[in-house]
Amino acid sequence: MRYSLAGPFVHVRDALAWRLRRALGDQRVNRMIEITAGCWRRVLTRPVYIGIAGSAGKTTTKKLLLEVLAHKKRRIGSQHNGPTDIAYTLLQMGPMHDLCIGELSEAEPGGMEQEVAILRPSIGIVTVVRDDHGSNHGSRDAIAAEIGKLVISLPASGTAVLNFDDERVRAMAGNCAAKVISYGVSPDAELRAEDVSSAWPDRLQLTLVHGAQRVNLRTQLCGSQWIPSVLGAVGGGLATRMSLSECAERVARVPPFDGRMQPVTTSEGVTFIRDDFKAPLWTLDGCFEFMKAARARRKIIVIGEISDIGPKKGRKYAKAAALAQEVADIVVFVGPWAPSALATRRPGKEDALRAFSHVRDAAAYINAIAREGDLVLLKGTHTQDHLLRIILARTGEIACWRDDCNRRLFCNECPDRNKASGTPLMPQGESMPATGATKSSTDGDVLGADEQVIVGLGNPDPQRAGTPHNIGYEVVDRLAAARGLAWDTTPDAWIARGSWEEGRVRLVKFRTSMNHIGAGLKHLSESMAFDPAHCILVYDDLALPLGSVRTRLSGGAGGHNGVASILEAFQTDAFRRVKVGVGQPGGKVDRADYLLTAFDAASQSAVDVAIAAALARTVEMVAAHPKAP
Repeated sequence: MRYSLAGPFVHVRDALAWRLRRALGDQRVNRMIEITAGCWRRVLTRPVYIGIAGSAGKTTTKKLLLEVLAHKKRRIGSQHNGPTDIAYTLLQMGPMHDLCIGELSEAEPGGMEQEVAILRPSIGIVTVVRDDHGSNHGSRDAIAAEIGKLVISLPASGTAVLNFDDERVRAMAGNCAAKVISYGVSPDAELRAEDVSSAWPDRLQLTLVHGAQRVNLRTQLCGSQWIPSVLGAVGGGLATRMSLSECAERVARVPPFDGRMQPVTTSEGVTFIRDDFKAPLWTLDGCFEFMKAARARRKIIVIGEISDIGPKKGRKYAKAAALAQEVADIVVFVGPWAPSALATRRPGKEDALRAFSHVRDAAAYINAIAREGDLVLLKGTHTQDHLLRIILARTGEIACWRDDCNRRLFCNECPDRNKASGTPLMPQGESMPATGATKSSTDGDVLGADEQVIVGLGNPDPQRAGTPHNIGYEVVDRLAAARGLAWDTTPDAWIARGSWEEGRVRLVKFRTSMNHIGAGLKHLSESMAFDPAHCILVYDDLALPLGSVRTRLSGGAGGHNGVASILEAFQTDAFRRVKVGVGQPGGKVDRADYLLTAFDAASQSAVDVAIAAALARTVEMVAAHPKAP
């Protein structure tokens, strides 16, 4: 009988860790666990220890390698990465284990050193260097330096398996005392992939070349972006003295992993490609290439929350939308930055690009249009948008539509998936009054051809008066007072009508929460027969310095929920805007608290100047708008 401390030790470990966390706090307990694991590692000299690092592909490489090394019966791989996760993995091992594979993280500067010190691997595999966690490091070179600490740590008797298609990974060979197995499609790589093909519905196929050996490999994986993971796993197998044919045979058995280019075909014949585990900006190119090469009746791309995107989010979402439209018949963006994509709608093909703030609305739209033979790519970050719900909704297997769930598991594994929660569904193909009324006093009151609508964004709650988020209300209030206009109350809004030298206008303040202004304005536009070209939006902008004013003729929502709801309701960004800067002077107060707290006396003078400037800019916009003949 094999002897192992793993079983009983795990229970003791978990119980002890729980009590210590309550007594000492997470940080101190994590450090104790890491020290204990480091000591335990020095006792466990029998297993082969392999560390895998890189900006992407670590988990897939690890899982493939675990299958390649299936002959090592007692093997274990870390569930996540980070020093504490590596430590927990080691503490699950017993003296008779054969293999331990740890995913190593470059997320924090210095973190790789801690992980390497705990794991002490003899084999290191590096996939790629990209911009993931770039905000923590400052540059891609700094990220490469952090990842390279794995290679530097390897003993002279060890092996580094390096992706020579990535110039920064290739450079790591110069700082390596261990043997190097290079891999890639590069002609000078020791382990090469040739004759690559992966056009859907075909799976990734390639010829493995190592020295004089050539082995054909037909994987079950979707897309050529898995080449670094496949070659990294094969290289890991070669480092443990397996043959090339043995490695290929075992990789061929591995099905796609959950949420990583995983195909799911519904009973109606719609195929979804789930790449919804995470969505760093740089990975979009590989997805677009996959969809471009794919063979399908119709191609649909759904993009959720993009991670590691950096500054100027709106521009990057718009650029992604433009690229997606080149390869797909229909493109759908989901999430708070989705309206930024609308700027790239193509004349005559406006319906080919849609934007939704909530996954529930996107799911209703996608499932209404998807037909047999369609290929639908879901690209998102599962801890933020949970795009899997789009598939689950087709069979009624989901009732939770929360937008603020940060659980690190897929929805089909969640025990609360059938508990009704989240944002109500917006009716498809129609708008509803913000108050739920079936008829408004504005019905039939058609806007004149030369009239314009000025919408001040804010909240009707009297307690919100004088706050940054209500500055749109204040601008139109002062405009009405300056021009002697009276407010009429309707079930949905306050409306003031006036005729100036510059033109005829209707000022509007909606009697609904900021997040539902879009539905209210859409309903008003239908009852009064006007479109976005007639509208001017006046609202607060947290990104602009306090007291500044800026005008725009179109653009994304910039993180403003009210504007996002309007752009989503109309599916266009073609609204003129007057934005009033309310940026926090110190920038340290919680965003929500700041926006909903009245301006202090020190800020009020700057606010008054900004409101006066916003009035002038609004009137200028009214005057500049083309008049009806």
